[in-house]
Amino acid sequence: MRRRRSGSPRVSDPDQFDLLDYPEPTAVLLTFSGRTVDLETPDFSRFEVEDIARPLAYQCRFVGNTRVFFSVAQHCVLASHLAPQGYAYDALMHDCEEAFTGDWPTPWKVRIGRDTIRTAIAPIKQALARRFGFRYPEPKAVKLSDQRALATELRDLCAPHRVNWHDLPPPAADPIVPLGPDEAMAAFLARYRELRPD
Repeated sequence: MRRRRSGSPRVSDPDQFDLLDYPEPTAVLLTFSGRTVDLETPDFSRFEVEDIARPLAYQCRFVGNTRVFFSVAQHCVLASHLAPQGYAYDALMHDCEEAFTGDWPTPWKVRIGRDTIRTAIAPIKQALARRFGFRYPEPKAVKLSDQRALATELRDLCAPHRVNWHDLPPPAADPIVPLGPDEAMAAFLARYRELRPD
């Protein structure tokens, strides 16, 4: 088991770890705001929603294989608008762990094994659910809104293809208007402030 040395004189900020205190440097993730996440025992109690919104806004869906840039943040906003009443906030936050794991495309999830990936990211998702107050495990209604967003993205953003995305629900009626990273971050934050629990 990885052990952290204590009492480092180099770091006094409670949001940060001294990376030199870890025998295995890849066990700690550095975030854009300078905070750090221990991937084994993640603690997001001092994190703000910007720590999620920013990395999601700068990640492109489909590993960048879209005709225009389309971020994970905008995907989450879209899913929140497609969710049934009472599930919009959960849908907005459904991919929040990807701020710290990256966006795994569906074909890789299937190839590696969904259960393997789900087990690896469970501590992160659970800690985020505690901090930001969304439901975990993910309700079926949220998964359905995620799939409707995917169907819409395949229609509006991807090249014509013959891949059989069977069992997807119908896409949204309205076409997607892609946003750049900064606009997508602003849209995510605005939707968060609209929906967040009291």
